Amino acid sequence: MKKRESSLKGYTMVFASTMFFYIMTLFVKLITKDGRIPSTEVTFFRFLIGFIIVNIGFMKTGYKIKMVNKVAVLARGFFTALAILFFFVVIEYSTTTKANIYNLTYPIFVTIFGPLLLKDERWTLKNIIGVAIAFLGIFLISGMALGVVSWVDGLGLFMGFIAAIGIIALKKARITDNSNTILFYLMSIGVVMTLIPFGYQFKMPTHREWLLLLGMGVFSYLGQYTVTNGFKYVKALEGSLISSSRIFIASICGILFLGEPFSIAIVLGGSLIFIGIVLVSIKGNYKKKFKIEKL
Repeated sequence: MKKRESSLKGYTMVFASTMFFYIMTLFVKLITKDGRIPSTEVTFFRFLIGFIIVNIGFMKTGYKIKMVNKVAVLARGFFTALAILFFFVVIEYSTTTKANIYNLTYPIFVTIFGPLLLKDERWTLKNIIGVAIAFLGIFLISGMALGVVSWVDGLGLFMGFIAAIGIIALKKARITDNSNTILFYLMSIGVVMTLIPFGYQFKMPTHREWLLLLGMGVFSYLGQYTVTNGFKYVKALEGSLISSSRIFIASICGILFLGEPFSIAIVLGGSLIFIGIVLVSIKGNYKKKFKIEKL
């Protein structure tokens, strides 16, 4: 009974994180829709709010920051912050549907490049098929099938690649460093990365925009908190599938709440990417055998 309750708790939290992350993108779209507040400024506030929350947590717990694998921790911070910046730019200039779908392509790129950088990753036939199916979905969503590809689509796809590098760096960093340290440097690098190059674009938010920025920061934190804790109670595959459902949530909510255009190509492409993620998330028997041999 306890195991069933724990699993239910995990499913609920991971699904809640999916909703929280989508609501965050909804806030970003509402803030940047009229073009007055640029996505770079929104990204700055996203990291600033996260930075404040993380440091409040440190003051309460007395945690002392200690970085061991400097390359991995700093790489995680830089590439993940860059991916989030690109994510917000894509939201501003495209639709929340496309932005969320491109954002969720990172497992595909981890599958492609992970074996080159991580010892416990391997290419398999199943993974290759999953990658091929996912890229077919990307082909449909990006507009390449119609011969029309915008710079935003290119940036969205590049975002997935950059996010994958951040995930690979995270796997390296977690071997030696505490999650709190990794999170601190992510927020710190994000603040610096968006303030120094884009500070000249700063526009003083209105009362409404302040509320939206606060909401964006809160839901971003809630999404991170629930996904981190939810994965403690569910299997990696189950968690990945629930998280990937944001593809469909973004498509439905984008049409209902933002009036984003309905497209068979986007729905079909998103479905293919989802199937590709499922295939690359399923761990084969070679994994278990490899781990036993390593022991």
